[in-house]
Amino acid sequence: MNRIRHPRVFFPAVCCRRLSSLVLLRAGERPGRISGRSSSCTRRRLIFSKKTRSFLLLPRCFFRLASAWTPTVLLREHVSHMFMRGWRCRRRPFHVLVPVAAPPANPTSPSKHLNHLLRSCRDVRSLLQLHSRILVLGSLTDDATRILLLNSYSSFRRSDAALAVFNTSPNPSMALWNSMIRCYTRTGEHKKAVEFYYRLLRRGLEPDKYTFTFASKACAGAFDLETGDMIRQEVVRRGLSGDVFIATGLVDMYGKLGMVTTAHELFESMAETDAVSWNAMIAGFSQNGRPREALALFTRMQVASEVPNSVTFLNLFPAVCELSALILCRAIHGFLTRRCLLPAVSNGLIDTYCKCGSTGIARKIFDGMSSGKDDVTWGTMICGYVFNGYHADALVLFDDLKSEGIKLNQVAVVSALSAASETGDLEKGMSIHNYATEKGVDSDISVKTMLVTMYAKCGDLEKAKSLFDGIKERDVVAWSAMISAFVQANHPTDALVLYQEMQMAGLMPNQVTIVSLLPGCADLSELKLGKSIHCHALKSNIHLDVSVGTALVAMYAQCGSFTSAHSLFDNMEHKDIVTWNALINGYAQVGEAGKALEFFNRLRLAGHCPDPGTMVGALPSCALLNALEIGACLHGVVIKNSFNSDLHVKNAIIDMYAKCGDLPSAEFLFLETKSHEDVISWNTMFAGYMHNGRANKAISAFRLMRAENMKPNLISLISILPAAAFLAALREGSALHSYIIKIGFVSQVLVGNCLIDMYTKCGRLDNARHFFNQMDQKDRVSWNVMLAGYAIHGHGESTISLFLQMKDSFVKPDSVSFLGLLSACRHAGLVAEGKKFFESMMTEHHLEPNVEHYACMVDLLGRAGQLGEAWSLIQRMPMTPDAGVWGALLGGCRMHSDVAMGEIALDHLVKLEPQNVAHHVVLSNIYAQVGRWTDVRRMRSAIKHIGVNKTPGCSWVDIRNTIHAFSVGDQSHPQYEKMRDIWNDLREKMEKMGYVPDTSSVMHNVEEEEKESFLSSHSERLAICFALLSTEPGTTIQIVKNLRVCGDCHTVFKFVSEIANREIIVRDSSRFHHFCNGICSCKDYW
Repeated sequence: MNRIRHPRVFFPAVCCRRLSSLVLLRAGERPGRISGRSSSCTRRRLIFSKKTRSFLLLPRCFFRLASAWTPTVLLREHVSHMFMRGWRCRRRPFHVLVPVAAPPANPTSPSKHLNHLLRSCRDVRSLLQLHSRILVLGSLTDDATRILLLNSYSSFRRSDAALAVFNTSPNPSMALWNSMIRCYTRTGEHKKAVEFYYRLLRRGLEPDKYTFTFASKACAGAFDLETGDMIRQEVVRRGLSGDVFIATGLVDMYGKLGMVTTAHELFESMAETDAVSWNAMIAGFSQNGRPREALALFTRMQVASEVPNSVTFLNLFPAVCELSALILCRAIHGFLTRRCLLPAVSNGLIDTYCKCGSTGIARKIFDGMSSGKDDVTWGTMICGYVFNGYHADALVLFDDLKSEGIKLNQVAVVSALSAASETGDLEKGMSIHNYATEKGVDSDISVKTMLVTMYAKCGDLEKAKSLFDGIKERDVVAWSAMISAFVQANHPTDALVLYQEMQMAGLMPNQVTIVSLLPGCADLSELKLGKSIHCHALKSNIHLDVSVGTALVAMYAQCGSFTSAHSLFDNMEHKDIVTWNALINGYAQVGEAGKALEFFNRLRLAGHCPDPGTMVGALPSCALLNALEIGACLHGVVIKNSFNSDLHVKNAIIDMYAKCGDLPSAEFLFLETKSHEDVISWNTMFAGYMHNGRANKAISAFRLMRAENMKPNLISLISILPAAAFLAALREGSALHSYIIKIGFVSQVLVGNCLIDMYTKCGRLDNARHFFNQMDQKDRVSWNVMLAGYAIHGHGESTISLFLQMKDSFVKPDSVSFLGLLSACRHAGLVAEGKKFFESMMTEHHLEPNVEHYACMVDLLGRAGQLGEAWSLIQRMPMTPDAGVWGALLGGCRMHSDVAMGEIALDHLVKLEPQNVAHHVVLSNIYAQVGRWTDVRRMRSAIKHIGVNKTPGCSWVDIRNTIHAFSVGDQSHPQYEKMRDIWNDLREKMEKMGYVPDTSSVMHNVEEEEKESFLSSHSERLAICFALLSTEPGTTIQIVKNLRVCGDCHTVFKFVSEIANREIIVRDSSRFHHFCNGICSCKDYW
């Protein structure tokens, strides 16, 4: 098919299938006679299709429309319209096209039609096709057409294509320049818009009033105050200050740049204002933390007879949210209803009610929106639930969104993922992730960032890291989220490494990054690194941000540098309640409870109202001080301020009562306030029971928790495992181990460490070591727990071997590691090794020994008879010796009958613990050993004067998964008579084997026979008799005692193990004793 050549512009004929298949015809041209034959095609109006090699038969009216120089796209539109109306075209073979007519002399302007067609383009592809056809036709000859095309590309955020259109103009008009600046602003490329403004100025062109309006908006987006000030000066110079559009643009710019005072001055100087001007100023106040000024301006607006519109209220809502003024929110709600503006601002009103804490009213508005409910509405309501901590409701609403097939947006996904992360529901989080992927929303950077956070908070740090690594264009928000995830997952070292990688990638940390990273420095006590981050904040000028200042105060406080914390706190221009909370919580966390309560009082005297975070910091201080009355007063403050609905506050109150010994009040609050529906509240009760030595009740509570289908979390498990360890309840501990494997927490390092501790304290050192060897990931605590386990069992050589293995594994020992090592040497009598490791602690590992290390060394030397060296070590101590050090020296004096040094030790102990009579008994025994009976009588008289103030002995034994406890002299057991018969039988056999009671440990001033009777009623003897009565022959018996086993009981257990042919394991407050065939594992060195 040959194409007709004509010097004029050709337009394509119309095809009902593809634009690219059309043959060019001049507009108004009619197909004429076909070569070689006559045809009626001329009369029937044929147009040839190149694709189908046939003609389309069209009605006459189409050619009447096409008789002018109509653009190609218009012809296409006409034909498309015809086919939509059902017109039909018949195809006939055709091979020659003959021109028959010339174009008219006066073409019609296409701008109106072109604008309509550009608006009809629904995607970039159709716009590009239209653009290409315009170029083919040579119609892109004037700036008016370029502006229409440029604006169309701008609506699709294609600034690159818009720039290409701009560059086709040899001499762009000011309107075209303005359109290009506006395009960059609309696409969020504000810096490019500012650069384009400077390019205009360099060309020597005079900006018009629209240029200033668009350029000021670009400066606001680019945070370019310098250029903004220059624009304002130019506006003043040219006398355009009175223009309401330019002045409004400048007010808006200064408001968004945080220069609210300047914006207000400009607004007040405006001779003429309109609704847009008022809205811009209200937005400036609302967005810059001046809500009261925003509300006052709203009142003035009405006094000035300016009618508020929907934008007014959308700008006012942030001010209401900041004040959390529910009454004000209700008033505005009524105003909107009267003015019939509610449908236009319903989403904003829902958000405002949620931010004011009234999700109930927000939900009523949401449910009442029968027709105007869109994806934004759903996302706002879900976000509101999450904001108020109603995560379960948020997840239910997200499920409703899915079931109703509502379009999914980023806000809904991010909010639902946040709810899943806060509840720790990994399964739900994965379900949301899969749905977001299915709907194609997971590619958004905000969704990816929230996915990283969700997986990290739910414990799947590997998945979080994998998703983070998969983000190609990571912004500072993504980096900050991953850093925060590492910190919250107790991996602060990884967070610091990631921070360095972020800087190497050329990204500068922002406020969020700093706020996320500083807690990691506090966790590692890296004060030096925290100070360097503080320096970076100063250089970047972000230290003025309240959140950054608060995070720095918290970091210094948690690192114990309260001087720096106070200095920073006092110099902060703007302090909010969170800043006060940082200091209060800092003091509470380091044990300075008195200071914490002092600052709480200062806060109230300064006129600040405490918030839930304040109470969460102050209540634990009462627990630390055991100040139940103050705690009850704070409970009253909580009720007065309606904080008792806050879950964190409720748990803090329960914790306070429990740790102050008022378990009934804690249990009452736990049950009455439905706190049992929250896993954290259960964990608080577990901790409270353990704090009060009620391990049995803690285990019972855990069973009840599972019976109520409440799923334990990681904290639940590491709270309940110590209960099994405390009771030496091996069967209960093993059951917990099985349950942990079942729910998939066995790989958690924290849980693994607790399992090692549990097995060692249940006497199963073999199980502990087996589990330790099986752990894929071990931290320093894992090694320390295993070292301590060997130490309390008296396995000195194994402890040293494990310590060397720890060093070979490149795990750096800390002070706790050396405490376990020295304790093992103390129990095993490894004097030379203990000295060597104590020296290496300072010389090789650069660790300063604390008072506990010195107490271990004094005990080690004292047991070995090296009392002179022990005394010399005490004299060299850089700190004041405590009761533990002097008690260790006194114990050594008892073993080696050193009266003089024993008296020195007792003098110091009387000053430190005047009511502890046990020290007097030890010295009395020393006097008795050397035959100084006068001093014995004097000491006994002193003991009688002081009065016996000793913790009562208590022992317990686990029989068939039931704990049986016995106290000294207890005769209340139902089987006491049988137990006494067993004891009498054992005593008779022991006496035949040479047993002689050692009554030196009896503190009471009674006859010898009564002392022997008193020894017979010791709690551990009652426990062994009951165990022999209740277990099968040959069964291992395990007994736990809360105090140190006395010497006579230790002798008795050796005899009983031989008589009954049983292995007896006794755990006292000092160590384990394994009795078998009349021999103890301690070798009487204890």
